[in-house]
Amino acid sequence: MLELGQVITVTINDLAFGGDGVARLEGGAVVFDPFAAPGDVLEIEITEQKKSYLRGRITQILTAGPDRTEPLCRHFGRCGGCSYQHISYPAEFSAKQKQLLDIMQLIGGFRDLTSLDFSFPAPEIYGYRNKLRLEPSEPVREDHGIYMAYGYCLKDSQEFFTVKECPLAMPVINQTIGKAIRSPWGRQNAKKPIPAPITLRASADGQCHYYFGRAPVNVSWLKEKIGDQEVSVPLGSFWQVNSQVADQLLKTVASWAEPLPVENLIDAYSGVGTFSIALNRPFRERILIESDRPDADAANLNLATRGYGCQIIKGTTEQALPKVLKTTNPKQTLALLDPLRTGCQEKVLQTLLKYQPEHIFYISCNPSTLARDLKKLCSGGKYQLEKTALFDMFPRTAHFEAAVHLSRQHR
Repeated sequence: MLELGQVITVTINDLAFGGDGVARLEGGAVVFDPFAAPGDVLEIEITEQKKSYLRGRITQILTAGPDRTEPLCRHFGRCGGCSYQHISYPAEFSAKQKQLLDIMQLIGGFRDLTSLDFSFPAPEIYGYRNKLRLEPSEPVREDHGIYMAYGYCLKDSQEFFTVKECPLAMPVINQTIGKAIRSPWGRQNAKKPIPAPITLRASADGQCHYYFGRAPVNVSWLKEKIGDQEVSVPLGSFWQVNSQVADQLLKTVASWAEPLPVENLIDAYSGVGTFSIALNRPFRERILIESDRPDADAANLNLATRGYGCQIIKGTTEQALPKVLKTTNPKQTLALLDPLRTGCQEKVLQTLLKYQPEHIFYISCNPSTLARDLKKLCSGGKYQLEKTALFDMFPRTAHFEAAVHLSRQHR
């Protein structure tokens, strides 16, 4: 029986979703070890005991695994952002592939996953993020007054530490951090009883915009790109942080949609209309559902600019989808879902099962909620899994994006 504080030697066999190394002990016990690499032989201290697993902390690397490498960032291990800077990128991408497979099998109950497409690694593993949010860490006094330093949250803590740059961010963002916090707006923000976080956003034209707290609404919209098409995006709106991988995702989903014999597109959780624009093929009806008003307005502008006839519904998918599907021919309909990390609401899933659109595309940045929702859609035999693809939208972190195509089964 292992005890807290006990030091043991383990060999890392795997990497779990979330980034922890996995060691299996004699007798079947599982130990999770942060910042471990496959093949590592480690001396670890037991830091936590649960009924089904243990957690440990590395005290010494006895033998480094073949994929272990030196982290680029000096804050790696303290910062809660990155999980994989200590291993080679091929090892990271391979681990994410296995994680998606395991989650689809264990949570989703899928056994035949031959349709999985793993051909979308990240072209760049550093300098890719077009958006950064930093929290106030400490006031700094200099000759010209006081400014607020900014940084990230310490791993497994509520405390923040100061950073001057982030290797994941695009260079223009790192070049702007120091200027932004010393700007008149930054100094004014530093005087507040509770200074606001800063968000820095690089757009397709190479400019870096920033704001403290909530995004201002009285500024010009950003110009972004979907392939070679320009789109308008409100400053505070959602936009994929990795433009290169987002382009891969959009092109792939468009290629899936191109041959489908459907006339109607329902773009739920549509944002600024990104997928509706990328699916550059004829539809008799394009119906977009978006609860955020600025995003809905931007979607309306973006599609109208291209001459796409569309209907924009400003409301939640949970409320709007039943009304839309009730008046749409399901055999001629493709429903595209791109929900938050929490996945689809139960009412949305039940609506899809009730009206059964012919095809469903589901885009997700959380494989666990994706698998959970797919299980509900497929377990009754109404839908089958056609295609699944992994897109490494967030290299060096524990996260990734996945896209799935479901088709209705006819009996």
